[in-house]
Order: sequence, then C-alpha cells, then structure tokens
Amino acid sequence: MKPFFQLPRFELAWPSFWATLLGLFLVSVGLLAGFDATLIVMGALCLAIGVLIWQEIPTGVVLGFVFFGLLAASHAWKLVFDFQWRSLGYSLGFGSIAYSCWQGFRARREFLNSDQFMTPDNVMNAATNFDPSADDDDSDSPMVSLVLLQRQPKYMESMILAKHVESAWGGDYSNDDEEAADGFVVGDDPVFMIKTELGMFLMHNHAATYWTDVDEVVESITELRLRKAVEDHQAWLSVDFLSASDGEPNIPKAYSMIMSLILELADEDTLAIFRPESMDINVWSDEMAARLLEPDAYKQIAELDNAPVVRVSADDPAMQLAVATAKERWPEFLEAFQNRVSNEGFAIKAKVTVGDSSEFIWIDVVGIEPHYVHVNLANDPVELGDLRLGSRVEVPLEDLCDWCYFVGEQPVGLFTLEAIKMSQGKSISDES
Repeated sequence: MKPFFQLPRFELAWPSFWATLLGLFLVSVGLLAGFDATLIVMGALCLAIGVLIWQEIPTGVVLGFVFFGLLAASHAWKLVFDFQWRSLGYSLGFGSIAYSCWQGFRARREFLNSDQFMTPDNVMNAATNFDPSADDDDSDSPMVSLVLLQRQPKYMESMILAKHVESAWGGDYSNDDEEAADGFVVGDDPVFMIKTELGMFLMHNHAATYWTDVDEVVESITELRLRKAVEDHQAWLSVDFLSASDGEPNIPKAYSMIMSLILELADEDTLAIFRPESMDINVWSDEMAARLLEPDAYKQIAELDNAPVVRVSADDPAMQLAVATAKERWPEFLEAFQNRVSNEGFAIKAKVTVGDSSEFIWIDVVGIEPHYVHVNLANDPVELGDLRLGSRVEVPLEDLCDWCYFVGEQPVGLFTLEAIKMSQGKSISDES
C-alpha cells in the first residue's frame, strides 16, 4: 500500500476526490434525514471507492467505473422520457468520473506491462543482462552500497535471498504478484534484484576478489588486522540501492535497509565491510555488527573497534629506546599493581607467540609472578591461532615491551606510542 498522502498516479486523483466528496455528502445528508439507510450505504460505498482509487487498487478503479457508469446510465435513461437539465448534469458528471476510472485503469495496465515498471519478467531480463563491471559515467548520484568481503563464496538462490530479505525487512517477498506481496526477488547467482516499496535494490554475490588489483590494495593498508582481512578474502557480496519508486531517493532509509540486510547476510566467513561511496573499510566484528543497528552507522564504517595493529621495524632506534625505558621502569608498574584497588586499568604490551606467528599486543594484567605475567588479550590478534579478545595467556617478562596504568584519568607509561607515531609518519589514537 502506498503512503496515504502521496498522490495516485495515472490521473486517478480526480475521480478519487469526487468519489470521496460525493460519499461524504451522501452520508451527511443520510444522517441529517434521520438515518436514511439508502443514502448512508451509497455514501459509504462512494467513500470506499474513493479510498481504493487513491491507493491505485485495481478492484477499486473497476468498481468506480461500474458504479459511476451505472449512475450516469440511469440519469441518461431518465432523459429519454423526461428531459431535465439536472438529469443531464448528473449524467455528464457521473459519466466523466466513470470515464476517468476507465482511463486510469488502462494507463496503469499499460505501465505495468511496459519496460518502465520492474515486473518479475522485466527484472529477470535486467538481472540477466546486468554488467557489474560497467561504469555509469553519466550519473552524478552517489553509490549507495555496502560490501562484505568473504573468506569463501556464499551459496545463494532467489528463494533463499527472499527469506533473508523477509527476515531483515519483514513482509512477503516470496510471491511475484506485485499486488499480493510487499515486493519480490528475482535473478540468478551472482546478480539478484529486489523490488521494494522504497525502490529497487541489487545484490551481488561473486566468487572473486572485490578488487582486480587486490595485491596493490593490500600493500597500501598499514593496519595489519585489516590488511590480513583484505588479503584473505576470496569472494564478496554487496547490497546496492539502484532507484527510488517515486520522487527523490531517500538515501538514509536506503542505507538503513541495506545495513539490515547486510547484517542478515553476514556469517562466519565475513572478513571486512566496505562502503564504496566514502571508500571506508573496516574489519568485520561483533562490535561492527552491533553498531550497524544504529540509524547512521554507515557514516562510521571506518571507526575502529580494536586498537590498530601496525608494523614497526625491530631495528627502529626510537622503538628500541622505548622498550628499554619500559623494562627499566617496570618496578614502577609492579609497585602500582601491588597497591591496586582492582585489576582494571593495568595493561602491558608484549610479544605473544603461537606457532610461527608473533604479535606485539596490548593485554590486561590479571596477575604477576617473578618471571611471568598472567594476562587476558585486550584486542583481537591478527593471526594467533585460536586466541581471541579475552583469551588468557602467560607472557614471560623478557617479552615485555611497554606498560600502562592510570593515576586518576592520567595514563602512566605508553613509552612506545611516540615511536609508533614517528614510524608511521602520522598521529594515531592513544589506544594503539
């Protein structure tokens, strides 16, 4: 059902207006005449016809044509035996409304059968012939889309996608009858089209890397966690907003619907999320999934959920000095930890090794022994086997490279922070 305050198409506003006006008049007269049942019923019928025509419902348009056509014919028949100007006026007026209903019905039918309207057959044809590599150079519109980088391709059929759409947006998308459903899904892997009341959406599902020059993209990424996600992806899927059903496109609403469907499509193989319009990219995480539930989350796709992981040379003089300072001043941290009220706010950065992989990562201190520190990982590692945020590990003191605790709101420590800033040639958040 279309929005009630939106004018009907196919020049149906005029017959809807007069049907509603006549209905109100007849109901009012019927009530004033002592509840005249005939007038009230006829008025209610006119009101119902007016509403149905306003909503472009075919049954209402046909009913309007028949009802007002009969009224016009009855008054025309009276003219044969008793000519009166009033009967002539009624006949012409009702005939005009009936004619408008008929013209509107024909215009609607021609529109639905034309290429202007995305019927299932037309959409199927468009999906079959769609070229995802073609650039629309003539369009100045932003690309309203979100992309998921996947570890492996996702199996998809139109019926499966319809169920995902119904779960994300509600409604019925399994029926290709535009009158009986809220929309429909058509197409074959890897391209599907989704018709909704808001407009048309496109879903890609490709068993290939998103970028043809993916190696160059990987090399340009300094954050190691994101770098690995882009490097590991072997497939991608996206949801794009193509066009609005009526008037100007509602971009925030389109993004909201895209985010809901992206959340529904994401799974254990999802590695990263990318927004082509702003070129923002981020690692996929539970925190990212939770943020996508917020209205304007698409504007903060690049906001980090973990401290950035960057590569710094072991021979870097500034880093060597920072690590030496942290180890030399370790007794300060030890004393503060022994006099603590709680474990909260005490963290170290140390080398954690699993197999052949090692990472320097911030970890929350749980307990300290003479040669070991018991810790919980404070960030998700890039590639440390099964270790995750919160995993408990033991770190030898010799692998310590930095530490931090708070006095009030003032941090103490963070000796490697400046070295990392200098190495990267730019400022980064103190959370690193």
